[in-house]
Amino acid sequence: MKKLKQIIIVVFTISIVLGIYSCTSDTEYLKFTEGGEISYTATIDSLKIYPGRNRVQLDGLIIGDPKVIEVRVYWNSNKDSISIPVNRTANIDLVSTIIDGLDENIYNFVVRTFDAKGNKSIPVSQTASVYGDRYIASLFNRPINNNVLVGNGLTINFAEMDLSTGVFGSEVEYTNTSDELVTVFVDIDETSLFISDFKEASSYRYRTFFLPEENSIDDFSTVFEEVKPVPTPILTNAAVPFIAEETDGGRWGTLAAPWITNDVAKNHGGYGGWDEWNGNVFNLESGWGSPWITNGKIYQVVMAEPATFNLEVEVLSTNHDTNADGAYFVVAIGDGLPDTVNVETAPEVIGYKRIGAAGSYTITFTVDETTDISVGQVTTQNGDYFCNITSWEIIVTN
Repeated sequence: MKKLKQIIIVVFTISIVLGIYSCTSDTEYLKFTEGGEISYTATIDSLKIYPGRNRVQLDGLIIGDPKVIEVRVYWNSNKDSISIPVNRTANIDLVSTIIDGLDENIYNFVVRTFDAKGNKSIPVSQTASVYGDRYIASLFNRPINNNVLVGNGLTINFAEMDLSTGVFGSEVEYTNTSDELVTVFVDIDETSLFISDFKEASSYRYRTFFLPEENSIDDFSTVFEEVKPVPTPILTNAAVPFIAEETDGGRWGTLAAPWITNDVAKNHGGYGGWDEWNGNVFNLESGWGSPWITNGKIYQVVMAEPATFNLEVEVLSTNHDTNADGAYFVVAIGDGLPDTVNVETAPEVIGYKRIGAAGSYTITFTVDETTDISVGQVTTQNGDYFCNITSWEIIVTN
């Protein structure tokens, strides 16, 4: 009997404890729902914010929640915001808007949806950049290596650029021979542009385009840069196979016009400068049974406008590195070349190089005003000497 009483007391005690606990649990949650039960709207889905010029574009989807009537976007620590009305359909609805008037900066955008009762979604945030004048000031035009203008044919040769800058091309505007303004886009992968109808004595202008980010809604460009290409002075009959005006019927001949050859250079029975060997090269050769040469000269006269140029000469083979008297490639103002001993001091000479070993020779010279220039070789050869030349070319460098 005593044991039964103990069991009854234990059971009764447990019942009281459970009752108290039950009452507490049933009412505890009320402190979390004061004012009514919390209701959340669906968050915006697939949020994308695209950078632009003093603006961004926001895209997102409303999926599954028919109660959503509004999307709000906050930035600047919620100091700025916009509201986007949403007209829900039975399908997935696209939310898309432009936020403009933004200063150049990096922004954190916070997006919430709302229903008619003011219930809101959990926030969704995304960071995006806004570009402006500071970014534009950092851009630079694609460099141009050189312009080659011959008649109405203009070739613009572009330099390479770092693709990580976002550069994707350049726009060229020029006036054609019919006085029409023509615009051509040159992709960054293209290294040159040829224009067949460039108006004589005119200029062109160009600018270069960039995307700061691949998904930017705006592209950016440098300011237009104007370029007036200088006509290239053209040396004719200036590469292998050189053309002879007349020959001795064998190896030797005299170069055809516009080359001018003085009598001293015609040291092979009245012929000289043209050599049938090595594919019809330009060659002033002395010795080996032929007379020596004192101030032999072969040159062309061409007109040049103010600019800086390179004269490029390719020498296949020569032994002038042992010629104490000197052989030179020369550019001089006017019609004619100075004597060998005066090449390095004559005031009319604007560029020269003494000939030594075989290879490529570059003579840089500047013309200050439109004038005729003489381009060629002057040499004194008291011995067995030769110089096989395969090409001459003038290139505009600016």
